[in-house]
Amino acid sequence: MKENVSIKLTVDEENGRFGVPFIPWANVIAKFHLKNITQYQVTLQIGFPFLDLQGFGDEKYVLDNLNFTVVSNGTNIPAELKEGLIEKELDPKGLFKKVFSWQDTFTAGEAKEVIVTYKMLMGVASANSIFRDYNEQERKFRAIDKLFPALSYSFTYITKTAYTWAGDIEESIFQLDCRALYDNLEKHNVLADPEQEDPGYTRPLFWESAFPDSGEKNDGVYKWVFKKKVPEDGLYYSTTVLSIPALPPELATYYSKSISRLSNVSPEEFKSILVAYYQFLSSGEEPSAPFQQKYFEKVRIVKIPKTFIFEQDKEAIENISSNFNKIIK
Repeated sequence: MKENVSIKLTVDEENGRFGVPFIPWANVIAKFHLKNITQYQVTLQIGFPFLDLQGFGDEKYVLDNLNFTVVSNGTNIPAELKEGLIEKELDPKGLFKKVFSWQDTFTAGEAKEVIVTYKMLMGVASANSIFRDYNEQERKFRAIDKLFPALSYSFTYITKTAYTWAGDIEESIFQLDCRALYDNLEKHNVLADPEQEDPGYTRPLFWESAFPDSGEKNDGVYKWVFKKKVPEDGLYYSTTVLSIPALPPELATYYSKSISRLSNVSPEEFKSILVAYYQFLSSGEEPSAPFQQKYFEKVRIVKIPKTFIFEQDKEAIENISSNFNKIIK
């Protein structure tokens, strides 16, 4: 009948993996209001899909930390992960190969609140891995790519299974609380390598994307409300972190240190790409110089819709973009 899903992104300082100081958890509480619309008692199998590993290849690690629970009208019900469970007519594309399954009984006309909870590490991956050719110009572009490492944190919540239910859904509410993630992104330079020289800045530039774009954001919390239909492609959230300064006072030091470390790239070439990044991210302005245009043809992260996490960052990046040469002097 209805569903209310709350996703809270939290950070455990001890869970750094893959050379990243921290990876946030997505803590999910999904409340489903189910009703037996028949005039007789039914005992049936209910399933919740386990679609993927959110980018992690270690399924045992994910499942060991998932803490998957089911509570039906206040009673805990054991769930079992099964394969090949869903009938083909309900899942014609075979998307849901693994499903958490449990049994529940409903008397005639009975309504229940079934609460599913679990937590997963957000997916983390390089956001600026670019396939380049082997000609001279592309080799130079590959050297520039290495100067702009980027990470992406992401999480997906499946909604397509709502179409296996009987009839339309009265209301679906989804909330995504990002505030703890923001706090930790502000405190940590997530791209910093302790074995490398100080990059010359304390906080990198970061932005977020949330889909569908119909969600309303208030004080770090996204909210989506749907009537009857939900998006078939699910809900998706990502934060991208790029290794350039977010604060104007740190740009000159970063630029000076970067120039001293250049290899196979001239200072002017580095500068032209750095300026173009700020222009892209502050206003969506496309580069005009042929060298810049050719370089950014394969750079995907500047083409992602952007909403800066902090308003002061947006103003700061616009400041850098407009006054770059003045700031680095």
